[in-house]
Amino acid sequence: MDFELVVREGKHPGRTFLVADGGLRTIGRAPDCDIRLPDQGVSRHHCKVENIGDALQVTDLESANGTYINGELLQTGHLRSGDQLAVGPTILECRPKMLEPTTTTHPGAAKLAFREEPSTTLLRKFVDTQHPGMTPVDQPVSTLEDLQRAQRNLATAYQVSQVLASARNLQELFDGVIEAIFTTINADRAALLLRRKDDETDGLEIVAARSRKAGKKPSEIIVSKTVVQDVLENRVSTLSRDAAVDARYKEGDSIIQQKIRSVMCAPVVTDNESLGVLYADSRSLTGAFSEGDLELLALIGNQAGIGIHRAQLMAELEAFFLDTIRAIVATIDAKDGYTHRHSERVAAFSVKIATELGKSEEELEVIKLSGMLHDVGKIGVPEAILNKPGKLSDEEFAEIKKHPVHGVNILRNIKNPLFEAILPGVRHHHEKWDGSGYPDGLEGMNIPFLGRLLAVADVLDALNSERSYRGSLGFERAVEIIKSDAGIHFDPEIAEAAVALHARGELEIPAEWLEPEEPDRQYDSSPTVRV
Repeated sequence: MDFELVVREGKHPGRTFLVADGGLRTIGRAPDCDIRLPDQGVSRHHCKVENIGDALQVTDLESANGTYINGELLQTGHLRSGDQLAVGPTILECRPKMLEPTTTTHPGAAKLAFREEPSTTLLRKFVDTQHPGMTPVDQPVSTLEDLQRAQRNLATAYQVSQVLASARNLQELFDGVIEAIFTTINADRAALLLRRKDDETDGLEIVAARSRKAGKKPSEIIVSKTVVQDVLENRVSTLSRDAAVDARYKEGDSIIQQKIRSVMCAPVVTDNESLGVLYADSRSLTGAFSEGDLELLALIGNQAGIGIHRAQLMAELEAFFLDTIRAIVATIDAKDGYTHRHSERVAAFSVKIATELGKSEEELEVIKLSGMLHDVGKIGVPEAILNKPGKLSDEEFAEIKKHPVHGVNILRNIKNPLFEAILPGVRHHHEKWDGSGYPDGLEGMNIPFLGRLLAVADVLDALNSERSYRGSLGFERAVEIIKSDAGIHFDPEIAEAAVALHARGELEIPAEWLEPEEPDRQYDSSPTVRV
């Protein structure tokens, strides 16, 4: 088969060079080259191409700037129909040489002609939500190329599943999906856009976006409204080999300004819902993406859809869980009117001090929950005792001292590892370093860490709050008491951390910390979306 190399970018666009079947041609700047490209970015003898029948074999001749096929640097490679060869700043597209038809025409009949398939071919592929881009088990692979494709797609599916499994939150998951695109596809920019479920128009927002160059965030992503609607509603993946002449992007002037060449878009799907789209573009080459790249993007979108849907369900469950905790805490506050939002402040103080002590994110989660629920046992204490304005009798104080045990008895009915982890704080937040506390009279390091930490945070807030039997002592005085009672009432290391935070002005709790907050989606929404 004869091939032609057509200049798509360079000094002479449209110029065609023939490489006949079995032929060998050198490409370079020197006068003795078969295909001469007079450009300073091209080496004198840059590369050679040999027609081996079904492809052109390209070999770099130790050029200064390298030889690229479809954007990939290589020493030796194969150029097939539709592939692009980059020799310095010149881009040549490979295409088969079309033979003139040998037909008999009648006088006056219209002349038969063949129309060249434009290089801006648009691809639109439906997504198989069970195995996108994979070969079903009832269709055995028949060629080495099929086998390599299946192996590549399996590797991509494994990589994305590993990312989804290791992500600790939604934003890590989103960033991992973008990284999977860059790892498997030669894109310049990539973005993940999800539907806003709280938006009546079901609009999209960017939750992660990045440029390959130095990991920068793009300021703007150009998305065709027609393409996105098609991708979302019909669960198809689409590829534009040249977005600059694609009618679907005709309103996007920035396509030209930003020199965007090739664009791909694939759905992020679950079994019964389209969650959003994956977007990738390239500025380097017209036709930089292949049909195989489109399959990979669809596969990543499928895997991402499963993981994002699961993560969203978990986030909703966690939000429900936290709302339940807040309801329990509000019940405690309603019972003891003088300790309004005390539990939230104790949780906040505890997290601040624990952070100063270098505790991990996982430990801080347990500490916060333990602080929120440390007084849950007060539900079992009569309100008359909790709100008594005068001094408590010995019998009444004995009732108060039961609340840590009441709390443990209430919470141990919840069979969950997180609740089991907070029980030491609930039970032992009234223990004292010298052993004079309750309910078990533990001393020193025998008191669990959560108990020692909450003891400091609890007293700190109690001294700084109005109570039925006294007024607030003020924050400065509260910190002084914590400092003076270190080694008697409090763990010296924890008391020292609280004092150090106060000295830097970082211990007090800002009022906004205690206001109801909207769920933090942690989305990377800095780029703008244009449709």
